[in-house]
Amino acid sequence: MNPAFANNVVQLINKGNDGGTVYQTVNINHDVNIVTFNVYSGAHSSNAIFDYDHGIVAYHVPYKKMCVVSKMNRVTFPTLNQLEDMVNNQRGLNSLHRSYGISLNYVRNVAGLGAPIWATCKGLSTFWATEYDRPQRVLSGTVCMGVKLLTLDVNLCGGVMLF
Repeated sequence: MNPAFANNVVQLINKGNDGGTVYQTVNINHDVNIVTFNVYSGAHSSNAIFDYDHGIVAYHVPYKKMCVVSKMNRVTFPTLNQLEDMVNNQRGLNSLHRSYGISLNYVRNVAGLGAPIWATCKGLSTFWATEYDRPQRVLSGTVCMGVKLLTLDVNLCGGVMLF
């Protein structure tokens, strides 16, 4: 999503785990009910897109050349307005934790998930994931990768072959 078309853009610069600078943006667009997160941290940059109209969440991890998509759990996922309030008021920024178990099943029709997800994941290996409550016991042979977005702490867990 082009930030020029966003209704609300929030920017944050902070220190990463390695002491380097991490630049993050959150673009909130009420016209199309989309929120995008962009984390610019060199080789470990990542993006996430929340498509509220289609109920799909996508995590784009370019340094792994993959996308992970999941259905949005509307019972536990903050609404667009709630998320915007959290971002704008810098409240509860560390309270949103999401963990996903990544299947080895490829998404066969990324375009069928809607244009925003297609634009984010086209040409990449895209896998389905299922959200689960934390804490989740990690099974042998499973690897987790953390993606720290401005308001979200995301764990993507899957088989060793994925990572």
